[in-house]
Amino acid sequence: MKSKAKLRSNPGAVGRVLGLAAMSLSTVVMASLSIQPVVAAPSSQDNNPGIAPIQSHPDGKTYGQWAAAWWQWAQQTPASTNPLLDKLDKRDCSVGQKGHVWFLGGILSLVDTRNAVVRNCTVPTGTKLFFPLLNTTYGAFVTDPPDQRTEDFLRAQVAFIETPTLLEAKIDGVPVKNPTQYLEKSPLFDVQLPIDNIYEANGIAVPLLFSPNVDEGYYLFVQPLPPGKHTIEWKEKIGTAEQNVTYYIEVKPGRN
Repeated sequence: MKSKAKLRSNPGAVGRVLGLAAMSLSTVVMASLSIQPVVAAPSSQDNNPGIAPIQSHPDGKTYGQWAAAWWQWAQQTPASTNPLLDKLDKRDCSVGQKGHVWFLGGILSLVDTRNAVVRNCTVPTGTKLFFPLLNTTYGAFVTDPPDQRTEDFLRAQVAFIETPTLLEAKIDGVPVKNPTQYLEKSPLFDVQLPIDNIYEANGIAVPLLFSPNVDEGYYLFVQPLPPGKHTIEWKEKIGTAEQNVTYYIEVKPGRN
């Protein structure tokens, strides 16, 4: 995943592409290098039971709308409690979750380009899960020049995500068929950062409002898992940045 923390070409200027499913500041720049994409055209055989089709509106939203909501959750959750900053599995995965759809993710990092993440998460029965296998976002500062606040400009900053060198996922040991079919592009959205935000935690001072933002990435919307223990795993690599994520999920009765 990425959010607005991309280094611009002019020295000292911080832009915004942060790595959730993987990236870091330097990696975003390297993502423009020539790499061999691992993209296969979806076919009628690429259905994955239990995963909402990319063109559907699970729980009333498109994949792109859910991706925008995911980024708002990931960036607006204070750094002190944000589970996506934690490699040690000491933060509650329920932080910031609302309703019957919960968000999962890798590690939000502006420094590391290689991350292995293992987490345990208990979710209430009936909970749907939405998470990125690989994603990125770019948001404008309100002080950016007008030509850098256009939708076309923003989308050009995230298009590199379409050329991963590795993208794999498994749910309870069953591989997800053709995960590249779950590529989405979000509508425009805003992010209002808290004072205690993920950028400050990485020593980067940014304005507290990113507007507008766009996202592009590969996400899965997983229908409720049956009560009991489950494993969700995914791996991704783009350029020299990679991430390997494992969630041990326990579904049990609870408030939701």
